[in-house]
This record gives sequence, structure tokens and C-alpha cells, in this order.
Amino acid sequence: MKTIGLLCGASWPSSIEYYKLLNQMAQKHYGGFHSAKLILLNIDYHEIKQYYPDGWDKIPYVLKKELEKLNTLNPDCILICNNTLHKAYDIIKNEIALNMPLFHMVEITAQIAKERNLNNVLLLGTKFTMEDDFFINHLENKNLNVTVPSKQQRDQIQAYQTLLAKGIMNSEIKEYFIKLINSFENIDAVVLGCTELPLAIKQEDIKQTILNPLELQCQKAFEFAINK
Repeated sequence: MKTIGLLCGASWPSSIEYYKLLNQMAQKHYGGFHSAKLILLNIDYHEIKQYYPDGWDKIPYVLKKELEKLNTLNPDCILICNNTLHKAYDIIKNEIALNMPLFHMVEITAQIAKERNLNNVLLLGTKFTMEDDFFINHLENKNLNVTVPSKQQRDQIQAYQTLLAKGIMNSEIKEYFIKLINSFENIDAVVLGCTELPLAIKQEDIKQTILNPLELQCQKAFEFAINK
């Protein structure tokens, strides 16, 4: 198995999901006591978070520095373990010479939605993700129709996302997301465009198709890692 490099730490509860999921994939694929070959670089997220939302001129270059560190560790591919930071990556991707492929979770999600004919999607995420155009543009570039929650709903989603990012999860949060998703008609899928949201809502909780960028990104990286 090739080695997967994870840029973690934004935030720690969702970074754990990457570690768990990739090791589960390795166990299922290889059997026995096998685990995934991983390199984890855990960033100090405060160095990036302090610039949200008005310091986007600085964030791409903080990310660039961290990616360059991970690059020197020579994994065979890289995952950025955060949806929003792909906006920053898009800004500096032509300025950084990585020695390996980077699996772009937003591009992967848009492509898979298109391949599955999930043409009408509800985008959930941080307030920034739902109000900015970086995720929406990737989806719309595949001719997908994107719906986002109302301002009041976006504010509440952000409040719950903040709790999830601190490792706080309860039935109130789950029930809110189930009720929220069920309030939208004529959607083919729900995009969980924040790595903390899969901690709150699972496919078995709702009838609508869930597109989990974290899981889709891991699947692509794992397929690459086991391909000789």
C-alpha cells in the first residue's frame, strides 16, 4: 500500500474520522491485522482560523507553508482534511510544487454527484462555506443545481458546527439536522460540506442521499494507494 499524507488539525474531531476511516478501509481490503500507511501532519489551526473570515489574503500562504512541510515527508498522495481550506488551495495550487497528487475533496464531490445524476443538491457546511462561492462554483460547474439554507438556518448550523468542532455532540444536534434536511423538497442529495457534519448526521438517519466529501476523498485516496 502506498502512503497517504494527511494535513490534519482543522479540526481534531474530524481529523480522527480520516484516521479511522482509512484504517477501516485497509482492514476490510487486506484483512488480518493490516492498517493503513499514513503520515499525519497536525497543524495548529489557530494560525489559520484567526484569519476567518476577513483575512483570506493570508490564509493561502499559511496553508502553502504546511503543505510544503508535508511534501518533504514524501507521502505518495495528500489529503487536506478540511473543506474550506480547498478554497485556499485553489488560490496557491499553481505556486506550490508537490511531488505527489493531492485529492481535492470539493472537485471529487462535484464529479461524483454528476456521475450519479444527483442534479439537485442541498449544500450544508460552515456559514462561510454556505455563503461563499468556492464550493457552490465547483458544483455549478458540473451543471448541478445548488440550494443553501436560509440566513437563520445558516446561523444555527454554524452554532452547531462550532460545538462539533470542539467534540460536543448530542441528540439535539442530530434532530436539528434531520428536521432541517427533511424541510427541503425536490433535492436529490445533501452535501455535507464541512468535515464535522458527518459526526452529526448519517445516511441511516435520512432518506435523501448523503454526499460526504470526507468519505469520498478517502475512497479516492485509498483506491490510489492500493493500486500497484
